[in-house]
Amino acid sequence: MAVGRLSEREGRPWGKFLVVFFGYSLLLYVIGTVIVFRLPWMFTRVDLMMAVCVEVAGRFPLWLSILWCFLWGYVSDVFQGRLWGLHGAAYLLVVYLHRLWSAQMDVWSLWYRVLLVGLGTAVQGVIAAMIVVGGSEMTGVVITTVGQVLFSMMISPFVMTPIPWILGEKDR
Repeated sequence: MAVGRLSEREGRPWGKFLVVFFGYSLLLYVIGTVIVFRLPWMFTRVDLMMAVCVEVAGRFPLWLSILWCFLWGYVSDVFQGRLWGLHGAAYLLVVYLHRLWSAQMDVWSLWYRVLLVGLGTAVQGVIAAMIVVGGSEMTGVVITTVGQVLFSMMISPFVMTPIPWILGEKDR
């Protein structure tokens, strides 16, 4: 099955896509905002939406994946108080890399998807650090970013698992 083609998804109503697009994404965004970003350790304050982005990139059509990136990237940036475009750019990078590598790699492997979440988190952390710190005192920021990458890779399978279930894909 080609990545993201709705014509090959017979019998799947658009409602299931909308549940993931709005419902599950909103639920994770609220959990991330209310619980995760208030945790006392910096390395545990990860972007849960990055794991959803990997699943969206593989299971939605390209145009819907890009729309998801812009919508949730904008929402994340606005409610964070800084409209830098950082979240949207990181989500778009993950969608692009997923599409680019889908022809050569087993994109349905959990290891691949977890590594892609880690890569997106690393890029997001380094760019945010360069914007905030400006290149000075990057040592502490790099250590925090490495911790966030490892922590996001640990929790991403738990975030990604409900999406195939919502979409009715029992084999993946």
